[in-house]
Amino acid sequence: MQATWQLNGVFQLMTKWLAKKKARLFFDEIDGDRRMNITQDNFKIKVFLPIVDTIICQLKDRFKGLHNVCTIFNFLKPQTLLGPDEITIKGSYDFIQMYQSDISSDLTSQLLSIKEIIKNKNLNSIQALASFILENDFATSYSDILGACIIYLTLPVTVATAERSFSKLKIIKSYLRNSIGQERLSNISVLNIEQRRTKEIDMDKILTNFSNMKARKMKFD
Repeated sequence: MQATWQLNGVFQLMTKWLAKKKARLFFDEIDGDRRMNITQDNFKIKVFLPIVDTIICQLKDRFKGLHNVCTIFNFLKPQTLLGPDEITIKGSYDFIQMYQSDISSDLTSQLLSIKEIIKNKNLNSIQALASFILENDFATSYSDILGACIIYLTLPVTVATAERSFSKLKIIKSYLRNSIGQERLSNISVLNIEQRRTKEIDMDKILTNFSNMKARKMKFD
């Protein structure tokens, strides 16, 4: 609802601006100064609605990747894993064909084996399944399941993080910092991109340790 109000507000402002804007007069035209003949309905049909349609289509394309990932890894969810064996077997076969270099053909048998173990564990996500395997030292017995969970948890759905990294590089390496080295630039970029983790770092402790390492004072008896 709030987004609709904002779009309507933008539409009203652009309509008022176009109503006041004067048309450009060329040297070979006889007509004098005149205002642009653009009505509100004409602007809505030719400008406003196409922009809204473009935004909606782009949002749908953004979520297609997330939907495909959820479909591929659906068999790995504990809720699906505790369901009929046919769904687990079919999903695991398709997954093995897609990740042949990372997952072996033992994935199906491991899924059917772990089904009885997690039956009463109340696991609600793939991340919880991976944590359960690691906490109970089942990584060796169910290595393929753990590998599939790691692929799911580390699979990037969008490239927003990479695009944000390039945006940060332009801010960090400005004209005044043109002589900055590659290693230092990479380290500063990581600190800037991961701001949540950076804020948790105790800078006073780091500075104290660094000053103690670089101290040149000599102790005399």
